[in-house]
This record gives sequence, C-alpha cells and structure tokens, in this order.
Amino acid sequence: MYFHGDRNKKNIAITFDDGPSEETLNVLAILRKYNIKATFFIVGKMIKNRESIIEAIKKDGHEFGNHTFSHKRLWFKSKKFIKEDIQKCDNELQIFGIKTNLIRFPGLKYGLNAIKICKLLNKKVIAVDFITLNQFAWDWFNPWLKKIGLIKNNIKIDKVVKVTVKNTKNGSILGFHDYLQEIGPHPELSPILEDILPKLQMKGFDFVTISELLN
Repeated sequence: MYFHGDRNKKNIAITFDDGPSEETLNVLAILRKYNIKATFFIVGKMIKNRESIIEAIKKDGHEFGNHTFSHKRLWFKSKKFIKEDIQKCDNELQIFGIKTNLIRFPGLKYGLNAIKICKLLNKKVIAVDFITLNQFAWDWFNPWLKKIGLIKNNIKIDKVVKVTVKNTKNGSILGFHDYLQEIGPHPELSPILEDILPKLQMKGFDFVTISELLN
C-alpha cells in the first residue's frame, strides 16, 4: 500500500475519488488552468449517463484508478464480492480503452481479503498522505457536518486550505472528491482547488500522476 512517493523529490500527486460527476468538469477546467495532471479514482456505478465525462478526463491526459463499482466498504466483505466489485469497475473502464493497475479502497477501509485480492489482481493500493491524520484536511468533512445538521454555514474552506498547504510534503498523495458518495455534489471543491493549487505551486511542488510519483 502506498501512502506517499519519494520524500526527496518535490513531486506530489493530487487525486479525486467517487466520481465521475458534473463537478468533474469544473475540476478539469481548474486543472487545465494550472497545467496539472491528476489521478481520478472512478466509481463504476457513476459512469452510466456520464460517459462524456470519462472521455473528457481521458482527453485531458489524466490518469485513472479503480475505486470499485459499488463504493461499498471492503473490510467485512468476502473475497468473491471484492474481486467481482473491482473487476466490474475495471470492465466499465475498459469500454473506454482504459486499463489501470491502481486502486483505492472506498473510505480507505479494507481487510485482509481486500489485500489478498488486490495482490491476486496485480493492483497497487493507493492510500493518501497526511489527510488521514487531520480531519481539517478532509474535503468531505464540512459537507458531511452540514448533511447531518451540525452546521449550517455556507462554503467554508479556510481550514482545509491551511492544513493542506502547511502539511504537504515531498511525495505527498493528496486526496479530494469530485463527488461525495452518500452526501451528494461537492460545491466546495472548486474554491478549495482554486486556493490550494497555486499556493502549492508557489512552494515549488510539481504535480504528477500517481504512476509518475511512484516511479
């Protein structure tokens, strides 16, 4: 499992989970603006009626990863379910001529069966860097709090931006979401990216895909 790349190089990778969605098109426009290539971990069930969005990601030269078909957590699932769920997403991507050996577990939750199946399928399991250690770096945390009614504020991204920019290191893998499974659209993502990306570039970081980061 990979949490980061080479700590001696100023390369970092930005990744997006849970899409594709209509928000993905806004993300692509922002990435073009800053000349950044990213890695999109695709949920297979999200592809239907969004085929053009997959084509747009591909056209812009970004990398694809597997985020399973169903987005169900994999820590108490059978080997059969896990294998079929991963392969079903692979099959959906292959319709577009896309093959990937990268996978990220939904919710970053997994058990021994998931690890064994990924080894069997020759998948590289991609986690994230510091984002798992600090809730204020979770781009989904504020939308989740709003959904359950604990906060009612409008878009609020200050903490996400501050913590991300402060804690990004050489080799960091940053995790964001171009859709939020179980929550819905993610209107806070675009302003987060517009703030974070130029600040990280000013710090001298070069954005690369996951495969480039690991190689």
